[in-house]
Amino acid sequence: MSYQQFIDILTIPYLYRALLVLIILGVIGGGVGVLVNLRTMEFSVEALVHSVFPGMVVGLALAGIDGIIPGAALVAAVAAFALTFVTKSHGSEAGTAVVLTSFYGIGVVLSLSVGDYSGQLDALMFGRLLDISDKRLYQALICGVIALVIVRVMWRRQLSVAFDRIFAESQKQNTAVVDATLNAAIAAVVVAASSAVGVLLVIGYLVIPGSAARLLSKTAHGMVVIAMLSGILAAIIGVVVMTLDLPRQVSPQAAVSLSLVAVFTIAAVYNNIRTRIRPNETYRAHKKGSLVDAS
Repeated sequence: MSYQQFIDILTIPYLYRALLVLIILGVIGGGVGVLVNLRTMEFSVEALVHSVFPGMVVGLALAGIDGIIPGAALVAAVAAFALTFVTKSHGSEAGTAVVLTSFYGIGVVLSLSVGDYSGQLDALMFGRLLDISDKRLYQALICGVIALVIVRVMWRRQLSVAFDRIFAESQKQNTAVVDATLNAAIAAVVVAASSAVGVLLVIGYLVIPGSAARLLSKTAHGMVVIAMLSGILAAIIGVVVMTLDLPRQVSPQAAVSLSLVAVFTIAAVYNNIRTRIRPNETYRAHKKGSLVDAS
């Protein structure tokens, strides 16, 4: 990266706003994504991602692009409650599928009823990263703070349920509340990303950094640090790649998505090398100890 490119990223409004939003998503996606990984809730993430679609439609119809995040936030709250209720009553997979298809179907019907927003909605599903306004940046920041506060307050209970749900219930923990708060945190991340990378691409921020951290750390707190750093690193790489002077420009959404995949690939390769080296080190240490005992 040249010095001029570095200056452009920090001074051109549409570039530094994009970088700030991606860093926010990297931090909150990493923090929430660790719990998603530990509790294997990737399908719930998929459901909440699609469930905000009707809120996006109504928000766009009533208030334009600036109405996307408020509309998505309102519907996300309802979807998080519905997801918690149906999974508690009817089982995880079936209930999640019902929420996903119902809310997304309502969104499709609304999009056909309120007018022809197909072009704008298609762009918003995949994000308008270089079209972030100050207002939407602040909205994303607020959603991010809400997600982190929820995770911090419920951290011990979330870990308890993640590692042994039956034991947590035996200790009189209200696991429904624990599920609801994590769904709310996931929904807040989805809403924060709804007008930036889009609700579809936010799956990457909620799944990939946490998965990479799982490969590199043995502790939950270590996973959070690594996941957040992975999200931030992917954000920086993505913005740099999208500003490179290439014969054929890379779209912002593709740059962000591929950067997340690149970070995960690095983590996977490093973990593979580390696991191959450790058995050899253990064998050599054991052999050395045997020689010492024999002497």
